[in-house]
Amino acid sequence: MAGATTSAAEMISQLEAARKLALADSQVYNQVLPGILPIIGPAAHIEVRRWGADFLAEAFASPSLSNAQKEQLSPEVMPTLRAMLEGPGEDLEVIKSVVQAAASLYPLVFRRIISHPNEIALWQDMTSMKLNILQRMDSFPVPIRICCIKFVQKVVHVETPGVIADPRRPDQNETSIALVPRNHPLLQLQNLEAEASGLLDRLLSIFQENSIDPIVVDATLNCLAILIKTRPSISTKIVSAILNFNPFKQANSPMTPRLMVIVRSMERTTRALLRWVLRSVPNHPLEPKIQAYLMRLQQSRSTLFSDSTAQKRPAEPTDGLDDAKRQRLSGPRKFPPMPPPPNSVAQLFTLTEDPALQQFDVSLLPADIVSTVTAVFLQHLDSNSLDEAVNAIRARYTHLQKASQPTPVPDVPMAGPTGIDDDDDYDPEFLTSGEMVVEATTEKALEELAQPAIDLGPFELPKPPPLTGTEVAVLSDQTVGHVFQLVASLEAAGQTHAKQKLGLNRLAASTNDRDSWVTILMRLATRAPAGLDDVVAALTGDAESNQIVKSEETEERNVANRIRQTLFMYILDDFRPRLNVAISWLSEEWYADKMTAKTHPELGHLPNYTRWVHRLIDRLLPYLDARDKNLLIRFLSEIPAIDRDILDRVKSLARDPERISMCILAMQYLLMMRPPVRDIVLDTIESIWYDGDAQAKNATAKVLAKWRPGFLDQAGQPKKEEGTQEETKPNGLKSPPTSKADVVDPRKRMVQAAVAAGHG
Repeated sequence: MAGATTSAAEMISQLEAARKLALADSQVYNQVLPGILPIIGPAAHIEVRRWGADFLAEAFASPSLSNAQKEQLSPEVMPTLRAMLEGPGEDLEVIKSVVQAAASLYPLVFRRIISHPNEIALWQDMTSMKLNILQRMDSFPVPIRICCIKFVQKVVHVETPGVIADPRRPDQNETSIALVPRNHPLLQLQNLEAEASGLLDRLLSIFQENSIDPIVVDATLNCLAILIKTRPSISTKIVSAILNFNPFKQANSPMTPRLMVIVRSMERTTRALLRWVLRSVPNHPLEPKIQAYLMRLQQSRSTLFSDSTAQKRPAEPTDGLDDAKRQRLSGPRKFPPMPPPPNSVAQLFTLTEDPALQQFDVSLLPADIVSTVTAVFLQHLDSNSLDEAVNAIRARYTHLQKASQPTPVPDVPMAGPTGIDDDDDYDPEFLTSGEMVVEATTEKALEELAQPAIDLGPFELPKPPPLTGTEVAVLSDQTVGHVFQLVASLEAAGQTHAKQKLGLNRLAASTNDRDSWVTILMRLATRAPAGLDDVVAALTGDAESNQIVKSEETEERNVANRIRQTLFMYILDDFRPRLNVAISWLSEEWYADKMTAKTHPELGHLPNYTRWVHRLIDRLLPYLDARDKNLLIRFLSEIPAIDRDILDRVKSLARDPERISMCILAMQYLLMMRPPVRDIVLDTIESIWYDGDAQAKNATAKVLAKWRPGFLDQAGQPKKEEGTQEETKPNGLKSPPTSKADVVDPRKRMVQAAVAAGHG
């Protein structure tokens, strides 16, 4: 026997070394478990079996080992666990660990059987273990009963329908009978649902028994939380059973210290579970009943433990004095004096000497909690104590008022360097020459002590040093950045008004919303005098092309262009919801250019508007898809001016078969709603017809047949010989006679040149 014990101890030491390796690296379990299963079987020593059962329970409950690995190892472990559980006269520690391991293995085996219905032996082992564990649930000691309760909770959780989060990925959903097919050969849905319902009733029956074990009750309550949260179909049934449970049922008998601990334990666990339900399962159908049940628990607890014997500390000794004498001997309460000034409001209302209470910051508490606690305190507060505290604070406040008043300075000077004595013995009848000398000396001393008169002139602050160009650029960029941060914050908070806009004459800062601040930035960029001066300077620098071309260096030195660039990037960051900002900005640019043209007639075009509308269209068109047809139509219809360059850029959409319909719809809208640009729109549609494929010709043919009926006839008919007839264009203008070869080619060359110029 001694030799067997020694060999068992040596074997356990070696097994512990393997266990430490597995705890350090979860991948080691795949090599350790198959090797130790023959060693820890039913024929092994009792200490080895205990160690083996505990190791298996620890391995399958470890979060470091993935569920896939656990499911792969379950067929190898199940025969050993079944043999250890069904062995005659098995040790209680071994049974306890085996039940814990079975509780961890049941969901894994159930999921494996769903996908591998041919593993009949594995499911038979689990079914046999389940029956064995359920037979031990009521008769075995409390530690094993607690493990059996956990196993039953796992079975009910698995055999009750769960929520399918993603039907396309069943591996990501929790294990439940919702994953079991209807025609599964081993798992019959009706039998599993009936078994889960019966086990749940057996689990909840503990709340209806007369002889209540507090440990079993607490274990059952702790296991029900996960079922309430993840299984809504049985949540109401579980909560109803808990609400019918009275933890103070045994309080009718004489209260012993042991019984008091039992009642308190069950009451606290029940109250904690129900509060967790209110917090974790909002809008529960039994929420009003839960609130009422918690109120009854509070009242019952206050009634049961309100006597003096239940206090944590004994009452203070009375020294033989009765209540009447104590009332006569007790005087008014004395409050601590205030510290020396200066004093704060907190010190004025502090009536306690406890440093912990003085350092507590009441502002950290929510307002609803403060109001609730204050209302409860006022209901239970003695009116005499409240009056004493109020009178003490009033006395402190009166004292502070008197101390804050300035001390009056007497008219008679005090004794000091002036030589004036405090005792005024002046008598005009007995005025001597010596006293006259003292009086003159006093006046002379007062004149010496007096400060000489200072003639204060006008005071001016020194002027700051002039800023360099770099400093001005940095400060302006910072200011613009701060304003855009404010715009972004207002946009994120949803502070935008959907009221009717007032156009160019609206007030920029009438409201504190996103549109007002964006309008301010637009006005700074377009209507500032510095911007007008820059236009004049640019005009004088490039008179031939009559066009303002600003380089990057000029744009960096110009605050207005920096604001424009920031607005440009702000719109492109999310252009679909910010299209109204782009339209407003371009309208401001058009208006400013028109106002500039009045003072400078040599400005024959719209420099800033043309430049930025072309840049904006060039950046937006690549990101438009077929669903953005309304966005494109709105943009083209609301910008103040449209030229051939803009239409040439929009025409590039016709090259994409998926976006040609969007392009033609936008052109049709302009034809109907903007008559001034109708001719250039029709010219653009003609160029699309010439350059496009069959799909483009079909899309544009209907528009041209309606708005220029003769174009398709002339384009499709052969031309007469050279010089016999003048060519008539679709717009009604006549051109000089041309040869037959020049009927189409010059027009194609013209369209190609226009397209190249627009993309250039």
